[in-house]
Amino acid sequence: MEKPKGFTFRPTQFTFLQLSTDGGMDARPMSLATSPTRPHLEYAVRLSDSAYKRAFAALQSGDEVGVFGPIGDFVLHETRPAVLVAGGIGITPFKGMAEYAADNELPIPIRLAYSNRIEDEIVYREELGALEGRNDRFRVLYTLTRTANKEWPGPTGRIDRDLLKEAARGLEDPIFYVSGTPGMVAGTFRLLRSVGVPEAEIEFEAFRGYE
Repeated sequence: MEKPKGFTFRPTQFTFLQLSTDGGMDARPMSLATSPTRPHLEYAVRLSDSAYKRAFAALQSGDEVGVFGPIGDFVLHETRPAVLVAGGIGITPFKGMAEYAADNELPIPIRLAYSNRIEDEIVYREELGALEGRNDRFRVLYTLTRTANKEWPGPTGRIDRDLLKEAARGLEDPIFYVSGTPGMVAGTFRLLRSVGVPEAEIEFEAFRGYE
């Protein structure tokens, strides 16, 4: 969507996005899925039959929406290595962070551990691949939790200690960012603490309404 005149944000905050639904006007918190270096705003949702999601899916070019914000402190630290841990639609703020790092040629390494149920549900796979091509300091590690595809070349199962260790391998004093469902965020937080990551080095954003 077109970026409102004068609208600025940090990579990557969220806004409230107000839509006209069958039940009236409704505003929900939505992570921005793009970098402030880009000329537009972008949002992504996992579609469902809720009135809000139906209204989101029905948006057409020229429709007006309300944007309130930006809000939040879940933002990329520009001088420290980053390990991004995403589950499903929790990828949205990390896409914006990766774009920002590539656009500004940040010197920090960024690793993304990204979990989905099946390969077809991987959001922004093409865009993430393009960002890996542009930025040799950015790397994505995928895992699938419910795949039956025996030709899948990557890891399977939930994000675990081995995947987190691989993501952090060779990084000096990284910050860990976790984004996904409340259950995924809580589980990953406990996992990181169990392998000795200090609480102060873990930042997280939970996507409520998804499980």
